[in-house]
Amino acid sequence: MTSDSHNDAGFDLDQVDRLLTTTRSVRKRLDFDRDVPDRVIFDCIDLAEQAPSGGNDASRRWIVIKDEATKRKLGEIYARNGEFMINVADRLEGSGHGKEKVFSSSAYLVENFAKAPALVIAAIWGIHDNSGRPGLFDSVIQSAWSFNLALRSRGLGSTWTTLLNASVDELAGILGIPDGITTIVTFPVAYTKGTEFKPAARRQAEQITYFDRWGFTKARASEDGGVNFEDGLGVVAEVDIEATPRKVWPFISDIEFPVDASEELQGAAWNGEARGLGATFTGHNKLGDMEWSIENHVTDYVEGRVFEWGTVDPANPGGRWRFEIMDQGVGSRLRFSMEIGTENNLTIGFAEASENPVAVINGRRKQIRSNMQRTCDAIKAAVEAAN
Repeated sequence: MTSDSHNDAGFDLDQVDRLLTTTRSVRKRLDFDRDVPDRVIFDCIDLAEQAPSGGNDASRRWIVIKDEATKRKLGEIYARNGEFMINVADRLEGSGHGKEKVFSSSAYLVENFAKAPALVIAAIWGIHDNSGRPGLFDSVIQSAWSFNLALRSRGLGSTWTTLLNASVDELAGILGIPDGITTIVTFPVAYTKGTEFKPAARRQAEQITYFDRWGFTKARASEDGGVNFEDGLGVVAEVDIEATPRKVWPFISDIEFPVDASEELQGAAWNGEARGLGATFTGHNKLGDMEWSIENHVTDYVEGRVFEWGTVDPANPGGRWRFEIMDQGVGSRLRFSMEIGTENNLTIGFAEASENPVAVINGRRKQIRSNMQRTCDAIKAAVEAAN
């Protein structure tokens, strides 16, 4: 985010950035005892309707439910469709799982959905037919989020819910929704208990943004927009695994695990008994007809979560490799990333000797990422087979 308080467009960026980074999914902090005036809802919908829509087609419709009996009926549907959230929350309680708080909060809403002073449904004319034509979801999502931002700026909150969509016929019967209408999202709307919310922990843009090809990363913003080693060029491969991080960890922390997939890990062996941060191991590598051995230094190590190493020189490595395990639903997401160093790296020599260095760099990145993805897939298969 920019540090300038204003820009050429005249907006106070500090205020705008605060709104964008603190509009949270609010469940346990919804104030069920304070009424939400119709005028506030109208104002927020007016702002939301300024969002673009496919073909500039004004087909969005909003349904506001305040009637207590109707809310109770919708609450019964929501509770029935969301029963699994309560079950998962019960299983995760006290486990320390990364999703424990989310499911606890979601379960709370399942049990209290009908208490919201207002339920607001964003809908649109049309039925999704997988045609790819604009006019349905792509014409509602942006407007619905603008509605959330407008709520936040006025001291209200909500959360994005779609559980009612699992019972569209029942929902239509209760609300009198005619054929040909798609309900997209429902918002339980209330003033919030307190107005201070913090930005959520999210990955930095450099970690989740790809340039020119899926999985091609930059550790730093380029000054000229080009492909430069000094920008920390790298690649990333990921895979979802149906097992907890605890069960995945032994497979990534064991450098001798025989995946036979990534050339950069073939034949690795620890140097000494030490494991963890500061430990070293030797990797025996090959590229085509070339074979070589290289010393690796563990540069980051978080038991059960992170295993990172750099080649040759830990302060100025030829490459930096990193495994991370993240909670994903009730399973895990394994992320395997690599950054090409500015020293001690064969790719630099190949690129400098070429008339088309960018092609050499990207060719090598493509090759590395392919091997890394094979490694991730092999680990997934091994973990799931063992569990």
